Amino acid sequence: MTAILRPGHRPVVRSGPIDEAFATLAGRPDVISFAVGAPDPGLIPVDIVAALAGEVLAEYGSTALQYGVTRGFPALLEQARTLLSGRGIDCPMDRLHIATGGSGALHNLCMALLGPGTVVLVEAPTYGPAVKVFRSHGARVIEVESDIEGMVPRALDAALADQDVALIYLLPTFQNPTGRTMPVSRRAEIADIVLRRGALVVEDDVYSDLRYRGTPVPAFWSFAPDHTVYITSLSKTLAPALRIGIEVLPRELVDHVLALKQGIDMQTSAFTQAIAARFLAGPAAADHLELLTEAYAAKLATMTAALARHFPAGYRWTEPEGGMFLWLEGPPGLNTDALLGPALECGVAFLPGSVFFAAETQSPALRLSFAGAPVEQIDHGIELLARVCAV
Repeated sequence: MTAILRPGHRPVVRSGPIDEAFATLAGRPDVISFAVGAPDPGLIPVDIVAALAGEVLAEYGSTALQYGVTRGFPALLEQARTLLSGRGIDCPMDRLHIATGGSGALHNLCMALLGPGTVVLVEAPTYGPAVKVFRSHGARVIEVESDIEGMVPRALDAALADQDVALIYLLPTFQNPTGRTMPVSRRAEIADIVLRRGALVVEDDVYSDLRYRGTPVPAFWSFAPDHTVYITSLSKTLAPALRIGIEVLPRELVDHVLALKQGIDMQTSAFTQAIAARFLAGPAAADHLELLTEAYAAKLATMTAALARHFPAGYRWTEPEGGMFLWLEGPPGLNTDALLGPALECGVAFLPGSVFFAAETQSPALRLSFAGAPVEQIDHGIELLARVCAV
């Protein structure tokens, strides 16, 4: 039988632990899941979306169900500019487009910039599915030393001096998986290096609205707007299935990315864009965000209290100011990959830290998502996890 993939073709990118976790947990409703970074199903505003869908069809009729402009539905582009302005990102309309989720925005960009042998620099650890996207385009993904404040400037500077780099991928605010936030001083240091080296940063900022305490930090984009691609989405604050991503591009990339997007999916659904536009324009958006932040803040507080109650000395964890995740580190030598099966047997799920490194490595860390689990189950879930880790 002739091989489908011939020499020179890009490698097959297989499903990973995050995909497998979704599949496993779909058939295990009894498991308390800290594994997947999805919103709490009970907090997805079904009634609001249903009402908005009716309003959209009444106002736009078949236009909302027809092919549309690749850049985005005009009403949503306007609302996106308002949303971004609230984060200190005042960009002209011609640098903005609506993508099919944050992942779609990243994929469109990678189509434009990456190819076999191109280099992408990432934090260690970083968001695993993004690494999979980069590799699907043939890129070499290289980790850069990182600490509690994010990517280390001197390490980034050295990496940029050693090779040509297509892009630097950062999650500066409530990072997935660690929950850490890069402070203003570190953002400024990284931006200085990026500007001096003429590099390009991709800022993945899908969690910044989910802040529970502390002071908002300016987007990295504001430090280097002509050298940054800014990506956000409404998946964490409205509904993932609407697939609404927002991308701000340097001007010289816009036409290329939009031409490629047109070949990928023509345009993001005009219907879901119109729903999102009405949501953002009305009072429901602020009210719903307040509901989310109160609920998730309570879950985070419950989880950190449970960790302090059930885990022994030798374990430490981040205490993020927002987002959906915290990073639990065990003693050196702890093999969290080996703990995943026993944890599922005991009725609790997590993701091992190794999933979030570009280099193959064992990790004594676990990523825990507090967003999706019912608040009343969190303490018991952490107690079960502590028993597994104690074996």
